[in-house]
Amino acid sequence: MNSKQNIARQALRGALTLRKRLKIPKTSPLCAIDCANRLGVEVWYAGGSSFSGMYDKSSVTILVPALRPIGYQSLTCAHELGHWYFGHGSKVDEIGDFENVSNSDPEEQLANLFAAYFLMPSWAVQKAFKDRGWNPAFCNEIEIYTVATYLGVGYTALIQHMRWSLGAITSVKQDQLLKSSPKKIRQSVLGQTQSKHVVIANECWQSIAIDLRVGDSAILPLGVKFDSKTIEEVGIANDSGTIIIARAPGFTRVETMNGNWTSYVRVSRQEYRGLSENRHLEDPDFYEYTSTDKRDELVSGMGQVVFEDYEART
Repeated sequence: MNSKQNIARQALRGALTLRKRLKIPKTSPLCAIDCANRLGVEVWYAGGSSFSGMYDKSSVTILVPALRPIGYQSLTCAHELGHWYFGHGSKVDEIGDFENVSNSDPEEQLANLFAAYFLMPSWAVQKAFKDRGWNPAFCNEIEIYTVATYLGVGYTALIQHMRWSLGAITSVKQDQLLKSSPKKIRQSVLGQTQSKHVVIANECWQSIAIDLRVGDSAILPLGVKFDSKTIEEVGIANDSGTIIIARAPGFTRVETMNGNWTSYVRVSRQEYRGLSENRHLEDPDFYEYTSTDKRDELVSGMGQVVFEDYEART
């Protein structure tokens, strides 16, 4: 067995062990940020355009980039959580590090694969497709997108994981799916592209909250009801779902009129900066990235990571 296979086995074993520790079935989706908080690893959203993520071992803290899409933030958190789980030292990842699948650093390879298996174990991927009556081998771009949002990952990330780690699709299928993009898919299901992110949540959406940012949209089952100004109903999608838009930070329960389906919607600000546990607070002036705690020294006034300076002063 070569080193890459050993790393993959170690990553899978670690991901499943941590899910078991958190009592999350291997068939279920999860929120990496919530998992980190449950494990005592503090997660902060930070500004900056040159870094993908950071793990600081001394303070047991993860930084995720505020300016990136939700799926990327989830992958970032899971990647940095991998560094924590395997006892690695402090890490600063730059833009492009996660996309570099041929990264020669064994610790980065391990963290990358851990993140993929933690968020997208084969059992969870298979169940997500099966519950919706879809076959992964013959799936279309909207089906991939739907499952990706359910698992909390990006469209491309799921396609690449299904091809290279799970072997669930062929290279021909991968290339076909990659001809589309989240923007095109959002336009096809909504008829417009103003929303930066769209979640497609039918009755198969179970066991996890629907996470949005202000301005994001979701397609929920027809006939949903809710009592909150956090979200607003704005239309019907192809006669098959209710379109809602996130209007303000907060937390609300949604359910169908017949009571057969219920879920929760959590909304944070766009490009929220601050402690992750505060991202859904309803107060419009809720906590921003203004703490005097030493962690705010991790990011300079221009939002650039200054890890070396931070490490020298602590």
